[in-house]
Amino acid sequence: MDHNSRNFEKMSITSSRRESDDHSSTMSGSSEIMSMHDQIVRFSASSSPPEDTTTNSILAEKEANLVVRLEQELTQAQICNHRLNQQLKILANSSDKAIKVELATTKKQLKERVNDVEQLKKQVSKYNTEKAMWLSKQPQDVNALLAEKQELRKQLDREQSEKQELFMQINSMIAKLADSGDQDEINRLKSDVNSLKRELEAEKIASNAESARLKSELQKARSEIQNSINDGDKEKESMEQEIENLQRQLNIKNASLQSLMLAKSDTNKTDKLTEENENLKMKVEDLQKQVSAFTTQIHEKNLEIAKMKDAVSVGDVSRKNLDSLSEKLSEMDRTLKDEQQQKAQLRNQTETLKNALAVSEETLSKLKGKLSQFEENALELKNENARLKMSERDATLFDSGRIKELQQALSDEKDNNAILNVQLREKDGKIDRIQVDLLASESRAQQAEEDVKEMKERIMKGKKDDDSNQLLQDELRKTEEKYQEAKKKIENFEVTIRQQESQIRDLGMALNESSSQLEKTETKLQKEESSLKEEIKRLKSQMQQSEQEVEIQKKRVQEMVEDRKVLESKASVADEISTLMSSLNSLRDENRQYEEEVRSLQSEIRTLQDEIYTQQDAVSEWKSRAEKAENDYEKQNHRIRDAEATRDAEITRIENEKKQLEESLEKAEQEKEEAIREASDSVRSMKREMTEASISSDRRIQTLKEKTDSLTRELESSRRRMEQLQEDQMKFVGSHDEIKTELMKDLHDSQEGMEKLKIEIGELKSKNEILKRDLEESEHTNERLKEQLEKADKKIEDIKQQLHSAEDLADRLQEAQILSGNVESKFSDLQKENKIELEKITENHKKELEKLNDELKKSHTENTSLESVLEEQQRELVQLQNQLQDEKEQSSSFIALNQRLEKSEKEKEELEEKLRENFSKNTGTSKTISDLEEKLSELVKTNDSLVLDIQKLSDSLDTKTKQLQRTESELREVREEVDTLKNVEPAENTEMTELTSENARLAGELLKFHSAAEKSLQQEKEKISKQFEERLKTANLEKTRLASELQMAESKRNTLEKQVDDLHTQVETAERRRRVDIHQLESLRDELDQVKNDHEKLKSSTPVAPPRSNTRTISNMSAMTNWTQADFSDCEDLTKLRTEIDKQKRLIIVLRRKLQGLQQ
Repeated sequence: MDHNSRNFEKMSITSSRRESDDHSSTMSGSSEIMSMHDQIVRFSASSSPPEDTTTNSILAEKEANLVVRLEQELTQAQICNHRLNQQLKILANSSDKAIKVELATTKKQLKERVNDVEQLKKQVSKYNTEKAMWLSKQPQDVNALLAEKQELRKQLDREQSEKQELFMQINSMIAKLADSGDQDEINRLKSDVNSLKRELEAEKIASNAESARLKSELQKARSEIQNSINDGDKEKESMEQEIENLQRQLNIKNASLQSLMLAKSDTNKTDKLTEENENLKMKVEDLQKQVSAFTTQIHEKNLEIAKMKDAVSVGDVSRKNLDSLSEKLSEMDRTLKDEQQQKAQLRNQTETLKNALAVSEETLSKLKGKLSQFEENALELKNENARLKMSERDATLFDSGRIKELQQALSDEKDNNAILNVQLREKDGKIDRIQVDLLASESRAQQAEEDVKEMKERIMKGKKDDDSNQLLQDELRKTEEKYQEAKKKIENFEVTIRQQESQIRDLGMALNESSSQLEKTETKLQKEESSLKEEIKRLKSQMQQSEQEVEIQKKRVQEMVEDRKVLESKASVADEISTLMSSLNSLRDENRQYEEEVRSLQSEIRTLQDEIYTQQDAVSEWKSRAEKAENDYEKQNHRIRDAEATRDAEITRIENEKKQLEESLEKAEQEKEEAIREASDSVRSMKREMTEASISSDRRIQTLKEKTDSLTRELESSRRRMEQLQEDQMKFVGSHDEIKTELMKDLHDSQEGMEKLKIEIGELKSKNEILKRDLEESEHTNERLKEQLEKADKKIEDIKQQLHSAEDLADRLQEAQILSGNVESKFSDLQKENKIELEKITENHKKELEKLNDELKKSHTENTSLESVLEEQQRELVQLQNQLQDEKEQSSSFIALNQRLEKSEKEKEELEEKLRENFSKNTGTSKTISDLEEKLSELVKTNDSLVLDIQKLSDSLDTKTKQLQRTESELREVREEVDTLKNVEPAENTEMTELTSENARLAGELLKFHSAAEKSLQQEKEKISKQFEERLKTANLEKTRLASELQMAESKRNTLEKQVDDLHTQVETAERRRRVDIHQLESLRDELDQVKNDHEKLKSSTPVAPPRSNTRTISNMSAMTNWTQADFSDCEDLTKLRTEIDKQKRLIIVLRRKLQGLQQ
């Protein structure tokens, strides 16, 4: 029976293993069927051309049939799998016949399903071949469209997957934020901060109220002290009256004693006298006791006064604490305000004097505050001195006199400061006036300069009349004298300004001295306070001396009492009475003195007691308030510290969370990039793995077939052993339960490892597909880069053509310059001829003209503009036109020259247009260069990305190797466990050998699979490294080529820029020459006019009236006759030419700026 039970358990274990293998095979078959179904659907989606409707319908029908059959097969496979699982569960409890029947049925069903799967695979392969044939028959455009559709679908799938990943990351981040703390906590913190601010404000208000209340209570205490002093004075008066009454009583008693002396015989009287004497002694003793009690009270009250002073100092300390609290709160407010506000800027240097005055006023106000404090201290000292003796009152009067003197000194200094302020204001007004005068003088100087200019212009216009020249010279001299006088006035004003500045500095020094004097007075006051404190100490010492004298008097009283006792011991009463009378008289005098002193001391003691009680009450109140204030202060400090700690902790927590979120975002982005790269790498690595996986799947199918055969054989053998196992089962149930559980666990672990390997194979397949897509995309990008390189080559050729055209333009410009040089040579010849004719006549006039020209040049360079020059030239042209009517021959030559100038200007315009074209071409070249640089940067980026991809591939390979090592270690552990089981139970060697053989076979298969995977991975690594090296080489070659092209383009651009600069310089030189020629023409015309005038004067010896105004302007052109308007067209042409020249100048400036920007 035991043997049968063991056999039954072994059969159940093997059946469970086979069940798991069948389940995994059915699952793999179903996954393959699903992948085939997806391929069919994709093919149907991709193969939809618009032309062949018949092929589409046939393919659609085939698709539908295949899909239906696949779905049916899937459902049947699932049902069979479910049935197998149920039947395997029932195997342990079922009989042998039922097991045989069910096993036979399951075998048949499995064979049918395997045959169906093979048929479906054949159909799929046929379908793929038909698809390939159909695609080969179709044109290239259709194939391209289909490929583009597939790529677009892949891109859409990728984008959707990326979107899903991003949504998942966003949700995870939102969850983290929700876990870490939402904005509710931030709002709560803000509300807490606001509440703390409100509490601080409330505590400020409360502290201010308490300070005000304490001040009022101090005033009340001072008023109560004064009232107690007045009550003490009243009690003094009452004590003095009582002393007078006692003196009267003593006088009466003396009279009675004298009457007793007369009546010696009466014994009763003597007895009465003795009794009265004893009563007097008792009274004296009572008085002595009272005196001693009063002295002790005085000592106690002195101690209490010292304590009160300490308490007052404690109150001052509490005040200081409150002040420090208020200052801290104010500093907190200031810091909060300073964070929100920015610092104000400093004012100008002109306001420094005003600021200095404000500072001096502030110092004066501070001194006033200090003086008020000193006055308060003086009042307190007065009150303390009033409590003491008259000597103290005299000292306080002396101190008050000193204080009054200091106050007078301070008032005098205030008056001096006010006077200084008034003087400063007056001087500020003077400075403003002087500035106004300077502005007026400057305006006058400008007017004078303008007058000089006008006079010079008049001199230029009135060269013909010598008298007018002299007048103008006189006017020039006068204007120069005025100008010099204005300069002198300006210098005088500057001197006065300097003097006033020195005075202002002196005033500032005086203010500094006054501030130093004020500081000295403060030190004097402090010294006087110290002296007053010393006087108070001296008065206290005097009080102590008076107390010592009181004690001496007490000793004397005791001695008198002892003497009285001695007198009583004598025999005769008469002697005693006489001694008593003498002693009584002396005692009366002393008693009077003592009584007076006692009354004064009692009054002082009462006042002091009242003061002490009041001060004790005040001190107790102050102590309670101080304790409350300290408790409140500590509570506030604790609250503030807790709030600051919580705020700092929360701020740090929020910052840490923020940093963590940023780091997590960066990590997520990095992981995303790494995942993309790993996907691209894994696609490349899994191309071959797919092929090997397909081969391994075929092998596994064969092994599964072999396993099914072996299972059938094992089932037959298990039937034979069932009876033996049932017999052995009853014996070894207890011993084998644990072994059974351990073996089941090992089997489950091995099954789970196989399932994990299958899942990894599926993931690798998916990664292989992704890698294929990435490879296709990289090929497309390579094609695009090749196209871009071809475009760049074309652009470089265009740039070369543009450079050739620019060189042609440079040659043309040189030719134009040669033509302009010929024109200038002809123009210079004409000028020489005219100069030779006019040298003899104009020698005398040249000197004056040169002087005037020098002065005019200076004035024009400083104050005239281009517009005034143009107007003057227009006027002079009008004069020239009026004079050129008489000389037609010269005018014709001048017209020819103007025409030549116009031609040269047109040529100049053409050259500028060519320059613009060159500039536009240069901009195009610069753009192409920038595009090439961008391409270089893109290539560098792609190179970096490839390096990162290779790194990630190496990381992924390392992870895979680690996984393989883990699986190997797990297999080793399983083997060790099997060996242990072998050592434990030698009786079950047959069964264990079977299990070990199966495990060895599985391990061999796994090792083969892992070795194949490692080889494929190594091969792929080598290929990828080779491809990467090739790509790097190509990228480096392209980089070097592009760099060389960039250098060539930059060198060409530099040459073009140099050529353009040369052209600009040539144009500028041509413009300068043209201006010089125009100026020479104008000078020649002026000289011709002068020669004509001189010639007419020589002809007509009689005086001739002056000619009409030759200076015609645009305003009086309307009054000209028709014969003048005919020649004015030349002037208009010249103005047009000048305007065009100005435009060209502006264009040249713009072009230069652009060239500078390009060079930068």
